[in-house]
Amino acid sequence: MQNLRTTIAALLFGTLVSVSQATAQSVTPPAVSSYVEADYPQAARDAGKEASVDLEIIVGADGAVLDAKVTAPVGDGFDEAALAAVRKFVFTPANKDGVPTAARIQYRYTFTLSTPPPPVAIAPIEDIAPAAAVTAPPPEVVVDNGAYGAVATLEAPSREITRRSIQAAEMTKMAGTRGDALRGIELLPGVARPPGPLGAIIVRGSAPNDSQVFLDGEPVQQLYHFGGVTSFISGSLLQRIDLYPGNFSTRYGRKIGGIIETELRDPQTDRIHAQADVNMIDAFALVEGPISDTTSFAIAGRRSYVDAWIGPALDAANVGIAAVPVYFDSQAILAYKPDAKNKLRLVAYANSDDLKIVIANPSGDSTNRDHFGLGNSMYRLHGDWSHTSDRIDQRLSLAIGTRAYKVKVGTDIGVDGNVIDILGRADWTSKVSDRVELRWGLDLQNIRSNIVFDGPQIRQDEGNPDQFAPPEQVDRTHYKGVGHFFRPAAYTEAAVKPIADLSITGGVRVDYFGEIMEWAVDPRATATYARGATTFKAGVGRFSQPPEEGHALKGLGNPNLEAEHAIHYDVGVDHQFTDRISLGVEGYYKDLQHMIVAGETGMRDNTGSGTVVGLEVAGRWQPGGDFSGFLSYTLSRSERHEGDVTRLFDYDQTHILTVSGSYKLGRGWELGATFRLVSGNPETPVVGSVFDADIDAYRPIYGDVNSTRNPVFHRLDLRVEKQFHIGGHPFAGYLDLENAYNQKNRESTAYNFDYSERSDTPGLPLLPSFGIKGEI
Repeated sequence: MQNLRTTIAALLFGTLVSVSQATAQSVTPPAVSSYVEADYPQAARDAGKEASVDLEIIVGADGAVLDAKVTAPVGDGFDEAALAAVRKFVFTPANKDGVPTAARIQYRYTFTLSTPPPPVAIAPIEDIAPAAAVTAPPPEVVVDNGAYGAVATLEAPSREITRRSIQAAEMTKMAGTRGDALRGIELLPGVARPPGPLGAIIVRGSAPNDSQVFLDGEPVQQLYHFGGVTSFISGSLLQRIDLYPGNFSTRYGRKIGGIIETELRDPQTDRIHAQADVNMIDAFALVEGPISDTTSFAIAGRRSYVDAWIGPALDAANVGIAAVPVYFDSQAILAYKPDAKNKLRLVAYANSDDLKIVIANPSGDSTNRDHFGLGNSMYRLHGDWSHTSDRIDQRLSLAIGTRAYKVKVGTDIGVDGNVIDILGRADWTSKVSDRVELRWGLDLQNIRSNIVFDGPQIRQDEGNPDQFAPPEQVDRTHYKGVGHFFRPAAYTEAAVKPIADLSITGGVRVDYFGEIMEWAVDPRATATYARGATTFKAGVGRFSQPPEEGHALKGLGNPNLEAEHAIHYDVGVDHQFTDRISLGVEGYYKDLQHMIVAGETGMRDNTGSGTVVGLEVAGRWQPGGDFSGFLSYTLSRSERHEGDVTRLFDYDQTHILTVSGSYKLGRGWELGATFRLVSGNPETPVVGSVFDADIDAYRPIYGDVNSTRNPVFHRLDLRVEKQFHIGGHPFAGYLDLENAYNQKNRESTAYNFDYSERSDTPGLPLLPSFGIKGEI
C-alpha cells in the first residue's frame, strides 16, 4: 500500500510540474542517446524478484550524467545495479529556448522478469526540465499504454548460481556486527563460525586459506583485524558485498573454497559530507565530496583504542593478558569522470595490526611461551579505468603495494617477512545479442617476498593436535631468502539464453603457478531455470589452488609440492512467496583432491584428499516495512582422508543456525537481535602424557584426531539504536551487546604441565559497545 501511494504521488507531481512548466517556457527534456542495460541482481533473479528503483539524475549541458543517486532504495542489489547503469547513459541534453542546458530529472528504472517496454523519466524536479519519456534508441522503443511509467530489464545470464549479496546499510544495523557490514558475512548460509578470536572465514568446510577476499577485484590477505572484532575496511565506503560460497565464475581463481567480493563506492558529488562513528572499541571518520564537476574525493580512517581499557579489565579478571590488539586502517579515493563512458579511480588504502601479549608464568622464570608479539601491515595503491561502448565494456586495473608481517615468541624465535605485490586485471564484456554475452580477461599476480625465518619447521596445521605445541618441543628451522611468485591467468566464459527462462553459463580458466611451474585448466558451468516465482539451479566446476606462500620454497618448505584441486557440485531451488519473503534451499558436494598434508617423512606432500557435503537454507524477509530479517541454516559434514584414515575437518560444524531480525519501533528507535546455535568444533583428546628428558617437559599422548567435540555454541546479540537530528543533520546513538546473556562458550581446552588436569578456555564474555555516529 505504501508503494502504491508513493507511485500515485510521484505521477501526480510529475504531471502537475510538466503542465506548469510547459506553459511558462519552451523546454525540450533530455533524451537517452546511448542506453546501458543494468545487470539484473542474480540473487533476486534466482528468487524471482522484481523491483522499481527511483533515481535522481543530473544531466549536463553536454548530455553526460554528472551525478545520480537513488531516492527510494529497494535493496536486493537493485539499487546498485540501476545506479551503475544510469551513470553510463549518454543523453541528448535538455534544450531551453534553443540553448542546451543542464537538467535534473527523476527517473524510474524497473527490473522485471518479463519482456518490458523501455525506461522513462518519471518526473523532473525543481524547474530544470519538464516530465517526458526518456526512451532508449531503436529497436528498444516500445509504446507503453499502461498507467504508470515503463520498465527496463537485462536478461543477463548469471555468472554464479549462488551469490549472496549484503546491503551495507542493512548490515550496519544488524545485532552482533557492531555496525560493521563485513562482519555480516559470518551470519550467511555456508559460513562456519571461527573458533575464538581468529577472525577467519570458513566457507563450506574449506580451510580459511582456501577462500579469498577481494577489494575492487584485487586480493587482500585478511578480512578482519586481529581478534576478529572489526573488518579491514569501513562499511561506509562499500558499495556492495557479495559472497560466492562455491561454483564461482572463471573470473576468480587460485582458491578452492569460496570468494568474498567487496567493491568501494564512488565519493558523493553533491556537496562536502563528513561522517564520524565513535564507540568503545574504535573511532572512525570520513570526509568526501566534489573537487570539480568531474572529480570527487573521499578520505577515511579508523583507529582502535580498546587496549586502553580492556587490558586492565582482563588483568583484574585474572586472565593474565597484559596487552590486546591495536589496529588502524585508512582509505583515500579520487574519482574522475570526464564523460558518461569513462571513469578513472585512484585508491590508496592501508591497514596495520599489532598484538603484544605477556602471559603470566607462575614460576617467575621467563620462557618462550611467556612473550608473544604479532604484527601485520599492508599499504596499497590501486588505479582502474572503466570504459563503456555500444559493443564492449572494458575495465583495466593495476595495483602495487607492500605487506609486512612479524612474529616474535620469546627471545629467540621469530619470523620477519616483507612482500611487494604487483597485481593487474583486464576484464572485457561483449553483448553479442539479446541471448549471448561473452566475457573474458587476464588476471596477473607478481609477488616477491624477503623472508627471515627462525622457528619451528613448517608443518601441517589442519588436523595436527600439536600445531600449538610449545616452541621448545618442535624441531627448528633457520631460513633467509627470497621467494618469487609469478601467477598469470586468463579466463573466458559465454552466457547463453537458449529459451526465455533458461540461462546457461560455461567457461574455462587457465592458471600458471610459477613457483611450482605448474599449469591448471579449470572448466566450469552453471544453469538456472525460472518457472514463475520458482528458480531451479545447478552447477559444476573445477578449482585449483597453489601452495601457500613460502611452503614450496627450498630450505623452508617442500619444493616438490603441487597445486590442490576441488570439484564443486551444486543444485538448488529458490522461491519468492511475496515481494519481501523468499526461501532458498541448496545442496552441495565438494571433492577435494591432491590436498597438502603431512607426509610419512614429516615433510608436507600432496597425498591427502577430502569430501564436503552440505545443505543450506536461506530465508529472507526483505527491508521495506517495520520488520526485516533472515533465517540461515547449514547442515554440513567436512572430512579429510589421509591414507586409510578418515577424520573430521578441524572446523567441521554439523549444524549452523542463525536467526536475525530488526524492528522499527517508531520515533527513531530500532531494535535488533541475532541468535546463533552452532555445533562445537572438533577436538583431539589428550589420553595421557610422557616425560621427555631432552626438553625437560611432558609431551601429550593424543587419542584419535578430532574424535570429540566442544559443547554446542550458542549466543544472543542485541542492538538498540536511536536516530535523531541536530541542526538538521542526522545522528544516531546505539548500544550493541555481544553475548547478551554472557554464555561461557568453550573454545578449546587447556592443560597443566603434565596434562593430568584440564580446564576450559572460554570465548568472549558479554561485550558491550556504545557509540554515536553522525553526518554533516
